[in-house]
Amino acid sequence: MKERVVCLVSGGIDSPVACVLAAKRFEIIPLHFYACPYTSEEMFKLTVNALKSLRKITKFKKAIVYPWAEVLSAVIEKLSRREYTCLVCRKSMFKAAELVCEREGAGAIVTGESLGQKASQTLSNLVAISSGIKFPILRPLLGLDKLEIEKISKEFGIWQARHTGGCSALPRHPRTRAAASEIDELLDQLELCELVRKKFEEIIELRTFKEDLDSLFAKQF
Repeated sequence: MKERVVCLVSGGIDSPVACVLAAKRFEIIPLHFYACPYTSEEMFKLTVNALKSLRKITKFKKAIVYPWAEVLSAVIEKLSRREYTCLVCRKSMFKAAELVCEREGAGAIVTGESLGQKASQTLSNLVAISSGIKFPILRPLLGLDKLEIEKISKEFGIWQARHTGGCSALPRHPRTRAAASEIDELLDQLELCELVRKKFEEIIELRTFKEDLDSLFAKQF
């Protein structure tokens, strides 16, 4: 049997490619962080389309959707150092992925991060947000640029001309060189690990994608 990994999927271009690459060696469990209203319902539907395409190739058994709006709201409303917004949010996502790994018996976390593509993806920031995470974080796209990733996406047949865009919580001047201790201190100040564990009790599994997603999410989130 293949070892199991949890793959963070945003619905953009990069993370689905990372999922397909990971699926060559592992059984994957896609994990999506549902952050509406900071992302739109339409963007979530594009994510669902991306997951459907991924399932045809990777044959994953289920995807997990983590309710994230309350966590992101806490970051936006309480964080005094706004330049750390993305880093604090990302580290919180890794903490959430830890919980999913533990529940699912997975041995690693997979992301679509590529070095330098975003302010949060500088080498120092990747080191900072990875520090202290219980499971190894695999980044199969780390050394690829955007054109290379787009080419692979088209070769796999998972390319979408329309894909999810950015998050409205993105700060104007994001921090590009952070220390792990700074991010961990901010997580503690905002009590985000406790909130992440609370929202873990509300995660939703998508197995058939025949669920009525509109009513499902209106009810749950």
